[in-house]
Amino acid sequence: MSNSSRKHRARRADAAVRGTQHLANRLRAARRSVRGLDATLRRPQTYPHPAGRIVRIETHISVVYLAGRFAYKIIKPVAPGFADFTATATRARCCEAQLRLNRPLAQGLYADVLPIARHAGVLRLGGGGPAVEHAVKMRRFDEAMLFSSLAANGALTPGDIDGAARRLAGYHLRAPRNAPSSRYGGAAVARTQIETIIAALRTNCSDPAVPGIAAWCARQLDALAPVIERRRTEGFVRGCHGDLHLDNVVRWRGDIAMFDCIDFDDALRWIDVAADVAFLVMDLCARAEPRLANRLLNRWLETSGDYAALSVMPLYIAYRALVRAWVACLKAGHLAGSDVTVPQRALRYIEVARAQTQKPGAVLLLCHGYSGSGKSVASRALADLCGAVRVSSDAERKRPRPAPDAPTALGAEHYTPGARHAIYEHLLQLACGVLQSSHSVIVDATFLERHHRGTFFALAERLGVPVRILDFRAERAVLEQRIEARQKGPRDLSDADTATLARQLASADALTPAEQALTLSFDTAVPMAAFESAAFWRPVLELMQPRMDAGAAASPATCKT
Repeated sequence: MSNSSRKHRARRADAAVRGTQHLANRLRAARRSVRGLDATLRRPQTYPHPAGRIVRIETHISVVYLAGRFAYKIIKPVAPGFADFTATATRARCCEAQLRLNRPLAQGLYADVLPIARHAGVLRLGGGGPAVEHAVKMRRFDEAMLFSSLAANGALTPGDIDGAARRLAGYHLRAPRNAPSSRYGGAAVARTQIETIIAALRTNCSDPAVPGIAAWCARQLDALAPVIERRRTEGFVRGCHGDLHLDNVVRWRGDIAMFDCIDFDDALRWIDVAADVAFLVMDLCARAEPRLANRLLNRWLETSGDYAALSVMPLYIAYRALVRAWVACLKAGHLAGSDVTVPQRALRYIEVARAQTQKPGAVLLLCHGYSGSGKSVASRALADLCGAVRVSSDAERKRPRPAPDAPTALGAEHYTPGARHAIYEHLLQLACGVLQSSHSVIVDATFLERHHRGTFFALAERLGVPVRILDFRAERAVLEQRIEARQKGPRDLSDADTATLARQLASADALTPAEQALTLSFDTAVPMAAFESAAFWRPVLELMQPRMDAGAAASPATCKT
């Protein structure tokens, strides 16, 4: 080694030592500045309202004090590696950012930021004088209503999932798009983030599946780089929540609130909306029923209309799962060189990531039936059960305002032959994109005209995927009864009335013998609970299961109509 090289290495070593010493000094000074703070916030008399018994909850960067009807969160003077909170001003800015950034999704949970000042040697919450610390004041909620608690107790409902999907999709549609850096959410940043977490996980986790997942992620990053960049330039990188696991979502005041977003790292918050929803989909896969994860994704897609997000969804789901696996290892003390067994929660997340590398081959399913046949309700239940993506003619016709705030009925101009053909062409394009992303698709439309069925059969042949018609049947009296009940009930996406049904019955093209050979028939004159059963859908599920090993090898075709 040359003298210059040795000198350069020595200078770098000296700089590293000095940096470590400076950090240690900052940490000591920061801790001195808040001495006595924890004891102060543990005392009920500190608070300007009845506080009762104080409950203290600590994480790696914050402490929360539950006091009566409120919770007070402070940021600890720490430097955990991904951020430096040793300066009082930095912690104050983070508190203000938490208040500002969380309010759109948190449904009134965030109340204020209060200074904590030292007066005559005594720390006071909200007092005058120079602040030594700041606390985020939040309205307290029942921890049993957290999605994580509900999931653990089997109490997370489809209604909870629908509420979360609507809230998140609605926020994403309005979220800020003026990222502070044009790099955020791009392919290079995504690669760095994913490779960093994989490197950390491989250091701290000996699970044999990790190397294979890492290799798959590398291939996906190469293949999807143009797609990620295109979505960035098209405006899908927005100011997102960034940390949407089940512990940060709660059932509150008859709605769903999402809190504790990323506020300290712009690169982790300014992300593709697909990466944001992927976090919650992933955590539902790991900690709840898979059908709830499927439901969330489908409801988010239907509300947002962003079906193109499916192309990057498996990569982002795997990435989010690896992040949570790493966090689980750290929380369990499973560090490099440790003999501690990999924690069960980390293994669950690693399995979710591994499952993304083995997506089943895609299948095209076409709903067929008259208005009132139950195909919309049934196909939603099937999509939740099997993980297919459902696209709906009623929802797409009324985009961008699907239920529940869609108008009760569209004008007649939306149902002319030309408009009807146009919506089928649109559904064809959506189905093509979904299939190319290796997801199965259920197209919910009447498909009463042979021409429309033919274009979708041609698509399946072009892409090399199986296609089936799902024929939903019920007696005419049942169809009419359902339509009349729907018109009297809450708003519905369908505008069909009994006159529409009469026209359908008079003009529908019968299924050809070739089509009948690819048709699975379902009697929908059954209790709606039957749609939730795997037994009801056995022929469809048997069709889809053998496709488990076929999807990865299929080469994408070009979507043409």
